[in-house]
Amino acid sequence: MAYSTPDSRRRSGGSSHSSNDSSNGSFYGSGRPPERVTLGGSYHGPRGTQSRGNGRGGLRGAGGVKLTGGKGNSGYPLRTRSINFQGGRGRRMADRRALTLAALGVVLAILLVVGVTSCVSSCNAKREETQQQQEAQQSEQPPRVAAGISDDLTSRLESALDRNDKLAQIAQNADKYADTLLVELALAHPEAIDFVASYPDAEKTGQAFGSSVTKGKAPEFYCWDARWGAVDYGGHALAVSGSGPVAFSMAYMGLTGKNDKTPADIAALATEANAATGESGTAATFFTSAASGLGLTVESYESNAVDLNAVLDYGTYLLIEAKADTLSEDAHWILVVSENSDGTVGIYDPTDPQASERPWSSFTIASACDTFYAVSAQSSDSDSSD
Repeated sequence: MAYSTPDSRRRSGGSSHSSNDSSNGSFYGSGRPPERVTLGGSYHGPRGTQSRGNGRGGLRGAGGVKLTGGKGNSGYPLRTRSINFQGGRGRRMADRRALTLAALGVVLAILLVVGVTSCVSSCNAKREETQQQQEAQQSEQPPRVAAGISDDLTSRLESALDRNDKLAQIAQNADKYADTLLVELALAHPEAIDFVASYPDAEKTGQAFGSSVTKGKAPEFYCWDARWGAVDYGGHALAVSGSGPVAFSMAYMGLTGKNDKTPADIAALATEANAATGESGTAATFFTSAASGLGLTVESYESNAVDLNAVLDYGTYLLIEAKADTLSEDAHWILVVSENSDGTVGIYDPTDPQASERPWSSFTIASACDTFYAVSAQSSDSDSSD
């Protein structure tokens, strides 16, 4: 089968003219007509895919002649399509990037889970190790108080050990105490450690006594009691400067049986009278001037052992201003409350519990002061008639 090519047409020479006979589908150029070509399928040429009819169609030549099929047959449509060689590759690259990012996300998530799990495991292991070490140390240390002793002694020992911890607390916060006498108080008297440790945060006001008292029996008070120790008195806390008001309050409650005049109340009266002075913190003149308003009588005596014992026989209490370096290093007030059968006397020292626990020679007490003051209840009208 012969094909007509562009080269064969150019060699024929002369002008070229083509016409199309729709009845027979023939193709004419200059010269002899080309051999009729009938294609039953598709022709793949330089201009894309061109379709023919089945035997009766024609082609559209270079001159624009329509090459269509015969009667009733329009043939296959002739179309061209451009091929995008980069579009597929771009999509594949985008897909690869998405897959890479997804894979990285999975890897990071796995690493995060592994890291958190490892950290938790490590922390738990360290915590268990620390707990085991603490338990081992506790097992190696002896108990705070040995077994087999009385409950009372055990309680006292445990209280003393607790105070050691609070003393360490005081030492760590020593700069918070404007009055260094409070720190010295904690060092000198373990019984005051609890009060001194709580002083920075304590209310600086007096509190009600809240307990009943018995007439004829003086209560035993100490300056650092939390109910009044933080009150300011004479420029210091009453805990270190209030021996006079504390001693006078004990005498008042013991003689009257009333509890309405606490050391804080007596300190307020002394402050109003400008009597918060002197080495012992309270001037002796305050007691004589304030006594009548409290239903008391105060008389002064030159101090000697004989008179001291004699006055005690009348059922009075004696206020003694002990000089410095006698009963203690500092001058302070004490209350003599009783005479023993052997001639010794019992005292309540508001600055020293140990001094209050032992009997004292009347000569020692008398020599500690120049004057002592006998405090008694005022006589009522019925007492005078009797």
